[in-house]
Amino acid sequence: MDDFTARVGPIVRGIASGLIPMAVFTPVYAIWPVLAWPILGTIFFVAALAWSVFLAIRAAKLIKLAGGVPNETNADDARISQGMTLVSSIQGALIVTSVDVLAVLGQYVWILPVVVLIVGLHFFPMPAIFGRTVDYYLGGFILIVAGTGLYLASQTGMDWHVTWGVTGFGVALVTSAYGLYIVRAGNTALTSYRQLQAA
Repeated sequence: MDDFTARVGPIVRGIASGLIPMAVFTPVYAIWPVLAWPILGTIFFVAALAWSVFLAIRAAKLIKLAGGVPNETNADDARISQGMTLVSSIQGALIVTSVDVLAVLGQYVWILPVVVLIVGLHFFPMPAIFGRTVDYYLGGFILIVAGTGLYLASQTGMDWHVTWGVTGFGVALVTSAYGLYIVRAGNTALTSYRQLQAA
């Protein structure tokens, strides 16, 4: 039994753990265009919500499947877990601190763009953790969205609904695309496992 076949359980479970935050946060970001453009924003939100439900269902199926396949772990699993725990902890602390400070100062228009900026930055340590490059692209696109939101927030007279609507729309697209990437990664892993089992 090769290493992949023996470790397919942790691999699939890790893929599922990546789907869950995309399923949760995509509609959180997608709700804000509704305030800026009620009709188009609602259509976008409903589509994003439906996609998020699909991602959540897919994650649940992957977790269930992971329980019925080989579940050997190795040092990489512990390293990845520790790395993501550290990155997520730093990201969470920065988000909570920035939201609190901006709220106390009454600078509410800046909150979503700053949160998105922090989220974008958190992708850049991930290539070293996972040994892949897709996170650079994801982080880069999210930083573009954050930069656009920060620019709009700085414009005198700009309605905060528009700032948050544009920012939410952009980052929801990126998280949706990332969700699709993760779904395809899960399908590839399961297909490879089944082919090895059938061989």
